[in-house]
Amino acid sequence: MKNTKLSLLDDKQKLGWLLGAVVFVAAPHALNLKPLVMVFFLLLSAWFFGSLYWNLRLPNKTLLFMLTMAGASLVLLLYRRIWGQEAGSSLFIVGLGLKLLETKTQRDAYLVVFLSFFVGLTQYLFSQSIPMAGYTLIAVILLIAAMIGLNSNQAFPVKARLTLAGVMVAQALPIMLLLFVFFPRINGPLWILPDDSHNAKTGLGDTISPGSFNHLALSQETAFRVDFDGELPPPKDRYWRGPVFWNTNGEKWSLSPTLPIALGHKPTFTDNFHHYVVTLEPHNQRWIFALDLPYTFPSEFEQTIDYQLLNKSYVTERKQYRIVSGTTYTTGTMSKSEMKKGLQLPATLGNRLYDLVKGWQKDSTNPKQLVDRALQFFREEPFYYTLNPPLLSGNSVESFLFETRQGFCEHYATAFVILMRIGGIPARVVTGYQGGQWNNIGRFLEIKQADAHAWAEVWLPDSGWTRIDPTAAVAPDRIEHGIDVETQIAFREIRFNFGGDTQRDRGLAMGYFWKKARMFASSIDHAWDSWVLAYNTDNQNKFFQWLGLFDWRSVGLWLSLGLTFSLLPIAWLILPKPGTQDDPAKITYLKFLRKLASVGFTQQIGEGPLCFADRIGKTSPELDKVVKPIFQLYVRIRYEAFHEPNDLKQLRHLVKKMATSKFKFIHK
Repeated sequence: MKNTKLSLLDDKQKLGWLLGAVVFVAAPHALNLKPLVMVFFLLLSAWFFGSLYWNLRLPNKTLLFMLTMAGASLVLLLYRRIWGQEAGSSLFIVGLGLKLLETKTQRDAYLVVFLSFFVGLTQYLFSQSIPMAGYTLIAVILLIAAMIGLNSNQAFPVKARLTLAGVMVAQALPIMLLLFVFFPRINGPLWILPDDSHNAKTGLGDTISPGSFNHLALSQETAFRVDFDGELPPPKDRYWRGPVFWNTNGEKWSLSPTLPIALGHKPTFTDNFHHYVVTLEPHNQRWIFALDLPYTFPSEFEQTIDYQLLNKSYVTERKQYRIVSGTTYTTGTMSKSEMKKGLQLPATLGNRLYDLVKGWQKDSTNPKQLVDRALQFFREEPFYYTLNPPLLSGNSVESFLFETRQGFCEHYATAFVILMRIGGIPARVVTGYQGGQWNNIGRFLEIKQADAHAWAEVWLPDSGWTRIDPTAAVAPDRIEHGIDVETQIAFREIRFNFGGDTQRDRGLAMGYFWKKARMFASSIDHAWDSWVLAYNTDNQNKFFQWLGLFDWRSVGLWLSLGLTFSLLPIAWLILPKPGTQDDPAKITYLKFLRKLASVGFTQQIGEGPLCFADRIGKTSPELDKVVKPIFQLYVRIRYEAFHEPNDLKQLRHLVKKMATSKFKFIHK
């Protein structure tokens, strides 16, 4: 390839469009990377812009080397490394800006375009949403249009370049879809770099304390979505089990080391089975959420002794899995180690708690009655369910139960477990999600971070580990109706969802339609997650079986046929056809030749434009004054390296202005 030098003055339009495409590609990283990285990139881009339009000098090799070291040092200073998701993307952004400043030849410009394609791919390390896919598609069209500009003169207008780039991308889409569907999938996450598995994500943590769920209650982020094969479970059964907490120091609860469930500890299910598929958002923890309790689940998961499901590795990408759960069960006996952990109490508890439980025990002859007595206490005393409880002082459990009596779900769950342990009943805190919003457009249940919940489990002789939710005693609407996430965030206080379409019935049509619009958008997003992002090896094999393809030979045959039938119409579209011309200057020139032919001058085979012009000039000097500027302008547009941007417009004007009737009888 000839490495043509580029001029900042003569190739201003080409390089300006290249700069615009590069900035457009890098722009979304402003939401992902440190601000200083983007400021550094924008300063380099502004320098290149100044060199194009304000005659600033580009840096020499020494200064460029110093800028390179400064950019690498900046990334290292901000991230303490130069690899990984954010640090690696930052390094590419810095390199893209530096490469702009050394763009002096056509080959340099090509390298800028290729690096921009790679930077566009790094966007998917942070977001794989539909808007990002659409944005990337536009970026690809702009980059291809910039490449077309690098290989054409200024007579080829910008609109034509963008149109051609869009057509090229559209022609490639069928091939892309075929390769996506039929090409072997890569096992494991594609969009992840080393050392990114522990980046913080919104979701449940590995410790809880009173007030630790408040930030989740004001989050609209999706935790996971669920597609049920049959009927939706009733609200009272929509408990999605997550981390289970045994250990406490009186203020904070922490997780115990996980142990796999033993054969004798598996629960016995009797009824109410639900089959469903979960699409889980990445949360960078191992836990997997399932309807309480999971009955069958994929072999890649392990179940702990407290019935929590764990993935083999951290969930760093969107994950889809199928589970069968039963909501009616008994868990059987309890081991000595579970008994010890389930009765562990901190040494800081005050006498008021012990006195309260002793008073209940006088009227209780068995553990079940003691549980009911504690729930009655929460139900009848003036407890208040709120996102904004007052601060707890001294012993947090005593302060909550006897003084403030205002709290969120974790306040009630942790206090209830402490009370049960004082009464000699093994208990533990279970966290996860409760409820969810039914999307009647996409027919799935959407669980948001605002649905995060904590409840208790106590061990009873007849049923084993039994779910007890003290929040239901204080705020039964929380369980029966669920959270109204939008209004809860707006008012920053607990709001329940009292019926789906009441807004419409009250005449608030805009609120109703806005809710439907959000459901529609969520349905599209869920379809994208299920059919595109979750299209892994297992889903591909299921799709092949549905098509009747059971070996790679038949898959290869269908792929070959699909590519052939996709390429044939594309070939028909892009191959030149007789009588068609794509060059606007050529089209105008042919119109000019037809006008000359009408007065008797016809271009001979092998006769160039300038030779034709000389022949006309010798025959008709009067006509020569009219046609010679047209011939010269056409030659400059078609064959010279540089010409004025206005030349094509001038050519069209001169040809249109030429009146053939004036020269009708000149040629003999």
